[in-house]
Amino acid sequence: MIPKLLHIIWVGDPSKRPDNCIDTWRKFNPDLQIRIWGNDDLCNHRWPNAAQMQEMWSKELNGVADLMRWQFLYWYGGFAVDADSICVRPLDAELFDCDLFTCWENELAAPGLMAAGYVGARPGHPLFKKMVDDIRRLPTVCNDRAWKTVGPLRFTQAVHEFKPNDLTVFPSHYFIPRHHSGQTYTGSGRVYAKQFWGSTFNNYESLRALEFN
Repeated sequence: MIPKLLHIIWVGDPSKRPDNCIDTWRKFNPDLQIRIWGNDDLCNHRWPNAAQMQEMWSKELNGVADLMRWQFLYWYGGFAVDADSICVRPLDAELFDCDLFTCWENELAAPGLMAAGYVGARPGHPLFKKMVDDIRRLPTVCNDRAWKTVGPLRFTQAVHEFKPNDLTVFPSHYFIPRHHSGQTYTGSGRVYAKQFWGSTFNNYESLRALEFN
């Protein structure tokens, strides 16, 4: 089972952190422990991929967040969600009955790509040890965009290589009903969250100004 622990990462300028978004996860899930990872954690933890994090720091902060995510999911388990997302309904207990889950990024706009921003796992899942070890052996993580080298594409490739038989992949509309391409879910299925694609659109300033009831 997955611990009832919600992870959110924000590295970089703390004044730009979308606390209004983070508060929605607290509002709808008061029974969950919420752990916000930040600059102090990046500096003070003994990260196996610290060299890769340092390399990525000046390129894409979202890549640093991806590198942190794979490691702390291995250490602690829990459910990691993107900081630039809002929760719109309580997370059902059945999600935490899984050993490992994610969702598709979008079945139509990005078929086959698994989302890196919404991943739940039990502590010590070997998939994440494989990911951390594989990334550490790379000569560089900055020879392409972070979503390819350490993010969703890397995650998807690791799943296909490791073939975890305890993986559950939920529909994209659970957490990403609107893809950054504009592809939008209009069905009646469950929607737990909405993604605002802050890194993609560089819209954190406007995102912080939004009010969520």
